[in-house]
Amino acid sequence: MLVMFMATAGVAGEGATRKSAEPAAVSMAVLGVEGALLCAALCLVALNLPSGPVGGEVFSIFALSPLLFLLVLFAAALLTTAYVLPAMVLAHWTARQLTGRVAWWWIPPACTLWVLPALAVPSWQLAAFAVYAVALPPALAAHFTVVRADAGRPVQPCAAILTWGAVAVVGVLVVGVLVGGVNRW
Repeated sequence: MLVMFMATAGVAGEGATRKSAEPAAVSMAVLGVEGALLCAALCLVALNLPSGPVGGEVFSIFALSPLLFLLVLFAAALLTTAYVLPAMVLAHWTARQLTGRVAWWWIPPACTLWVLPALAVPSWQLAAFAVYAVALPPALAAHFTVVRADAGRPVQPCAAILTWGAVAVVGVLVVGVLVGGVNRW
């Protein structure tokens, strides 16, 4: 099944092809950007909390940042292997069986199947919706990577996704500091 995701795209020279970005790498890059945006928002919230009697909240936020980064990477790898790639494989297989071609609109229903059992428990519904909302963008990005690579068109490398994600994180931090009026420094 995963052999179909090993596609090549674009011609690098005479008869040579270059490797495209793997769907797992694209998914993890998108999830990493989402996690970094969440961490930036959490840092802004923590900076705006009233300081306690001991103080030093800003230092503790920056001291915990490497641990948050490792947690985001672990969660991105886990979500990619257990949710995003299986949903994409299921969507592609179902689309080929029913219509003979792959289209993006098969991805949201396939992602929904993974959270349906959680929707039966009322206390898990919000968590199921959050997982679905977090996993759908990387699933769509990985799908478009596979489709573009199979069509022989160039795909966007993960470096571009991470670069624009870093710009978005810096933008969130700058806007949050300006709007939130953080005056701790």
